[in-house]
Formats: sequence, C-alpha cells, structure tokens
Amino acid sequence: MSSFGGRMREYPWLSLDRFDRENLRARAYFLSHCHKDHMKGLRAPSLKRRLECSLKVHLYCSPVTKELLLTSPKYKFWENRIVALEVETPTQISLLDEASGEKEDIVVTLLPAGHCPGSVMFLFQGPNGTVLYTGDFRLAKGEAARMELLHSGTRVKDIQSVYLDTTFCDPRFYQIPSREECLNGILELVRSWITLSRYHVVWLNCKAAYGYEYLFTNLSEELGVKVHVNKLDMFNNMPEILYHVTTDRHTQIHACRHPRDDDYLRGNRLPCGMTSRNGTPLRIISVKPSTMWFGERTRKTNIIVRTGESSYRACFSFHSSYSEIKDFLGYIRPVNVYPNVVPMGSTADEVVKIHFLLKNQIKSPQGLELLPSLYKIPVFPTITSVSIPAPLSKCRGQKSFAVLAQKASVRGEGARVRNLISVTETLLQRKMFLLSSIEFLLSLA
Repeated sequence: MSSFGGRMREYPWLSLDRFDRENLRARAYFLSHCHKDHMKGLRAPSLKRRLECSLKVHLYCSPVTKELLLTSPKYKFWENRIVALEVETPTQISLLDEASGEKEDIVVTLLPAGHCPGSVMFLFQGPNGTVLYTGDFRLAKGEAARMELLHSGTRVKDIQSVYLDTTFCDPRFYQIPSREECLNGILELVRSWITLSRYHVVWLNCKAAYGYEYLFTNLSEELGVKVHVNKLDMFNNMPEILYHVTTDRHTQIHACRHPRDDDYLRGNRLPCGMTSRNGTPLRIISVKPSTMWFGERTRKTNIIVRTGESSYRACFSFHSSYSEIKDFLGYIRPVNVYPNVVPMGSTADEVVKIHFLLKNQIKSPQGLELLPSLYKIPVFPTITSVSIPAPLSKCRGQKSFAVLAQKASVRGEGARVRNLISVTETLLQRKMFLLSSIEFLLSLA
C-alpha cells in the first residue's frame, strides 16, 4: 500500500500518484498505474476545481493507463487533460508557474515497471538532477542492466534519488519465485482439475480489479479455455488480453468478483452464480494468488499450498522481492533512496528504519546483507551507558581497535576489551541510524 506523499524533494512542483492536499498546487501530475492506493484525490471535487482554474495542468501516464482510467465514468472529466506518453521515449515537458510566469523544462522517460498493465517508472532529468520514481514495480535480477535509457553510453546514469517501492523490502521476502515459476505452478493445478470433467471448475480469487492479466492470458493460451471476468470494457483496446477473457459464465476458469468474495464460495457456488446447463453439480476449487501469506510461513513452502478441502494458496507477486531490490539498488547506485511503502505488517516508524537500511545498501559493499541484523534495531533504541577506559576512548577507527585488542590480548584482557569494542561499534552504528532517521523525518516535513 503506497504511503508516498506525492512530491519529490528535487522537483516539488510535480505530483506523482497523489492528488490531494499540497499536491493541488502542482504544475503537472503523473500516474504510474491504475491501482487505488496510487489514485488518492484523482476524482475529488477539489482537483476538479483546480483544473477549471488552470488550462495548463495535465496528467501524464502511459497509453494503457489512459485507456484503463477512462473506462470509468468517474474520471471522464480528465479526458482532455491526459497526455499519454510512449514508453521508453524521452519527452520534454515545459512546466509553467501561472502566478509568476516562471517556466522550466524537464525531460521525462517512462520505463516498464512490470507490475500490471500500463504500469511504468518515471525517470526525470532536469536542473535539479536525475531522479527515478518506481511506482509499484517488479523487476527480475539483471533487468535494470538491460534498460538502455537508464544508461549514458555504457555506464549507468548518475541518479540523484530513487523513490522506491519497498513493499517487500523485508527479510521474510528475500526470495520470491519468478512469475514464470508461479504461473507454471498454477497452470499445473488448474490443468489437473479441469481435465477431470467439464463440471470441474476453478475460481481464481483475485483481490484486485485488474493486474492479473498475465495469469489469465497464459492460462487461456495454454489450456484453450477463456477466463470469465465481470466486464470487458477496460480491455476494448487491448486485443492481446481481450481474446483470452469472456463474460460468458459457461467456462471452466473464473475470475469473477463479488462484494463478499472471500465468503461467497461457501456452498460450492461461484460469485457469478453459474451452474451447469443440465443441473449436474459443479466441482469447484478456489485458488487465491498472494505473496504476504507465503512470507508469513515459518517454513519454506511450495508455490501451491492446499489450505482446505477445496481451497489453495498460490504464490504470485506484483512487487520486487528483497533480493531483487538489493540487485536493483546495487546496480543503479543512486545518491539517495526514499521508501514509498510501509511494508505489510509494519508501522510508519519502520519507514524510517528502511530509509537507513537502504542508504546502507548504497554505501556498504555488503548491501542489504545488513538488513537481517539491523532490522532488529529499535527505531529509537535505549542504550545503556557504558564506562569506556581511557585507552579505548582515545582510539580512532577500526585499525586502532584492532591494535588495542592485540595489546590487550597480550595482557590477558582480550575478552573484556573485545566486548567494549563491540559495544562502541554498536553505539556508532546506532548514532548513524539516528542521524539518518532525523534526515528522513526532516525530508517529510
């Protein structure tokens, strides 16, 4: 769930994926994709009034996101203000401050985010440096290295800041199976069930209105069975998806939704109410794609886990894993990195901690290997005062620590001094953490 406030420190007159409060004064808006947690305020009366007062303000997004957004009548008032930018095509945008007449040009490039149809990252280049906003993203290891527009010639561009999707920046999600691996697991389960008879049906219990199209299209392609969904209008201009979905309820794979989805399958009944034409009872299993459930397991599990007599969980993620985030940051190495998401099951204080850890990823050769141990440090730790002997208090740096330990070992005091050195290093580490926390909190002010 995005917790990003909408504004970047380098370009505060832009608003991304947030359209309320101070964002109402933005000179331009950007939408990375059409999930609700990235659309706060997008259809609010206050924003409508803002558009009425200014003819210069536009919303920039990908062509697919524009199509998806305008399928809802609630967003029709945006129709003449949306500018669809082609993916992987640098575009210059002139930003005008209507009060002062000040104008500034920036170049924006949309990069594939791998999250859902139409999802993009925004790369901004202008007088205040190069900045990358990821929105929600899932990039496999090595994908950043293949993105030509992240590079200047053969080297990575100098990126000042990354505003990063940290949904699974948590040791519990160190390794998430690839989409291909997850698809194959789901495919084999669905195939083994629907081939038993034409009365064997699968319900894909998908929580979002869209985003699972990769799953639908591949299941349909492999099994020759269209997937039942509630409506098709959002796919009217996407034939590669439209061909694989249907509103005809008489199919063996369903992804239809109901306001009480999680409870509605009880009694062996699909959300759409479909029954067989000749009255023969249907045999239905539900498959719930998710990631959080798998991260909470204390032991490693398979991609598919049976959770009830006719229910299954399937690992399927739209967000980069902890190790994929590590790979991404290790490759592009920005000067600053800011978390956009409070990870599931965490608190707002954890965002401060993540900020510290991500900065260490850039500075430390060990990268996010620090995370499993540092993650346990309290946000504002209570440190017991320690009496440090004079010789140790005069030491500076790890080499001095090592020399002192060697001398102490000769005197038979090695264990005591090593303990004091460990305490001192912990104090220094926590001092770094607190300074980073203060810096991040000031950036939110």
